[in-house]
Amino acid sequence: MRNMNTQLNVAATVNMESLDLLAKEFRQQFDLSSEVIHERLSGRRFVFNRDGTETYPFDDWETGDGEALQMLPTQETVTIASTDSSCILLGETSDSSVYAVRAAVCFASQGVVRGYFRIGPMVVHLSSKGSCGLPSQLEGYELRVALSDHMIAERIIRNTVEKRILASLLSFPQRMVVVADGSLKHPLDSYPDVLFRDGESGSALMGISKTSALISSNKLSGVVSRAKGPAYAPVEDGMVHTLLAKFARDGLVFRVDVARSRGRVPQTLGTVLYNDNFSAGYPESLRVAHHLSVFARSEDMALKAYITSRYGLKQLRSFGLRRIALGGLSNSG
Repeated sequence: MRNMNTQLNVAATVNMESLDLLAKEFRQQFDLSSEVIHERLSGRRFVFNRDGTETYPFDDWETGDGEALQMLPTQETVTIASTDSSCILLGETSDSSVYAVRAAVCFASQGVVRGYFRIGPMVVHLSSKGSCGLPSQLEGYELRVALSDHMIAERIIRNTVEKRILASLLSFPQRMVVVADGSLKHPLDSYPDVLFRDGESGSALMGISKTSALISSNKLSGVVSRAKGPAYAPVEDGMVHTLLAKFARDGLVFRVDVARSRGRVPQTLGTVLYNDNFSAGYPESLRVAHHLSVFARSEDMALKAYITSRYGLKQLRSFGLRRIALGGLSNSG
C-alpha cells in the first residue's frame, strides 16, 4: 500500500506524459541503433567483464589480416631499467587531499635482475592553492582534474613522478632501454615530446601496457598470439611506434610503445628479449619494480600515524558513504 501511495503521489506531482515521451525517445534511439549494434556484434567472440577485474581470453580472437614478425634476441649486453610507481590516498581536509607516492626502478641484464632502488614514500598535498611534494607543480587543467577525482589524482601523481625518473634515466651517458609501466600515449599520462626524441646516449624508451583496448579490439593480437615464438606486429608508426608483442612462446600479448629507437624497433625489442627474463611473457624487471613500489597495509597505517603526529591532525570519525547511500544490496556502481 505504501508503494502504491508513493507512485500515486509521484504521478500527481510530476508530468508523466513528459517522462513517457522521454522513455519513447530512448526506445526509438535503441531501435535505431539496434541493427548497427547487431551488425557489429553478431557472432563475435566476446569476453564478459568480471566486476571490473583485468581479464585475458583463453582462446584467440578472430583471425585478422596482417603478419606476426619474429622477435629475435639481440645478443648485446644492455641494461634494462624498468620503473613503476604506486599512489594511495591517505586522507582529506575540507578543502584538500593528502596522498603518498612511491616509485621503484629495477635493473636487468643478460636475463638476470641485477639490482633496484626505491624512491619514497613521499607525501603529496593537493588543494586549489596548488600541489606540494611533487618534483614539478601541477597547474591549470591538470590540477583541476586531479582535485575532481581521487583515482585521476593518483594517476596524475604517479605520472608526474615517473616522468621525472624516466627523464633522469634517459640522461645517463650509459646506453639503456628504459621501460615504463603502461602506454606512452595514454591521454592522462602527458609525457613531453622531449622524452621521445633521440638522445646522445642512444637509450631507447619503451612502454608496456597490460590493459589496453588495442589488445582486444585489434585482430592482430590473435595473429601475434598464434605465433610459435616471441613475435610482434606493428600497429602505428610515428615518434612513438605502437605494436602488439609477446616476449615468450606461450606468453601474453601486450601493447608496446617504443620511442628513441632510432628506427630500429626490431633491435630494441631483441635487446629487451635478450637482457630481461619473462614470466608469462612479462618482463621480470617490470614485475619486480611493481612489487617494490606498492604499499602494504601496514605502511598505509604507518604513514597515517606519521602525518597525524607530524602535523597535529585531529581525526574525525567517518562512515562508508556508498554503503549508507545505496544500502546493503548494492554490489556495483
